[in-house]
Amino acid sequence: MRIMEIISCTQINGAATHCALLSRELARRGHEVTLLCRSGAWIAEQLAADPLQVMFSDLRRFPPGELRRVAAEIRRRRIEVVHTHMSRASFFGVLLRWFAGVPSIATAHARHFQPHWMFNDLVIAVSEATRRYHRRVNLVRSDRIVTVRNFVPDNPAAEPASGVRRQVRAALGVPDEALLLGIVGSLFPPKGHLYLIRALPAVVAAVGEVRLAVVGSEIPLKHVAMLREEARRLGVAERILWTGCRNDVPQLMSALDVCVVASLKETLSQAALEAMAAGIAVVGTTVGGIPECVVPGETGLLVPPRDSGALAGALIGLLGDSARRRAFGAAGRRRAIEHFSAEKYLCSFEAAVDRVTRRSGRR
Repeated sequence: MRIMEIISCTQINGAATHCALLSRELARRGHEVTLLCRSGAWIAEQLAADPLQVMFSDLRRFPPGELRRVAAEIRRRRIEVVHTHMSRASFFGVLLRWFAGVPSIATAHARHFQPHWMFNDLVIAVSEATRRYHRRVNLVRSDRIVTVRNFVPDNPAAEPASGVRRQVRAALGVPDEALLLGIVGSLFPPKGHLYLIRALPAVVAAVGEVRLAVVGSEIPLKHVAMLREEARRLGVAERILWTGCRNDVPQLMSALDVCVVASLKETLSQAALEAMAAGIAVVGTTVGGIPECVVPGETGLLVPPRDSGALAGALIGLLGDSARRRAFGAAGRRRAIEHFSAEKYLCSFEAAVDRVTRRSGRR
């Protein structure tokens, strides 16, 4: 099948990570994949060596010159379906549906009031919570939306190599005796970094040698400056490692003792899935699709959002119980294999694409 993947973000985030993994897997399975992204996008560099075509566009919708140019490329390449990621790309894809006469599928990585979602041939919700939102708020028809949860790369079953764990921790400057927490994601306010930083003094007081790796793009700058100032005010600034963006998140996960997902809202959480695949226990919040990833008491713990006290309590209990962390990690790895594998996702995705293209007469 000839598929055009369209994504509008330029930085690394969960949607970009998913789109890169999906594009690579689709090409591996023999599909002809064209990636359309903005100039300078992180994803273009990641897929530069893969057997797929990369096109660039600013995804400008008005005036419609860019839509006409991309529509002409779709016809020339005989693209059978466009698959979009993130809101700007989704709106662009809906318009391409009319300009190029090609069906559009949009994966919903977020939840915002945007009526254009209802005009896709199909919306793929990454969680049941996301599906319910788009049905209720954006009025997407029930026969035009399905839940297909994101995936992590195959072969998560192997235990993380102890050498990799030591190497990553050494590079971060983490002492052998220290326990390492990690939070992965762009430093936007909804990711909840503030509440984790406010939980850290209690964790340090109870556990002692603890470090926190904050992994992700440090934008917006004003919010990041506030987070750093809060850490200084609370006396935990020296405990925090600000790593910025990393391209080695799976390796970094293996160096953690606990992965924290402190989000105030979240469609699914790619970070939680990556931690589970690496065999790392997760402490998350009870928002959005996180409870669809993390099974409390089995693969990790869940606490209410914006509750630094509850977050501190969960972390203290888990950091003080290495056997429980190992049990959660092993169960999380099994859950990643059984429910969030590439094979499981791709079978569902290909079936959905086949239905859409047949319904539109493209096949």
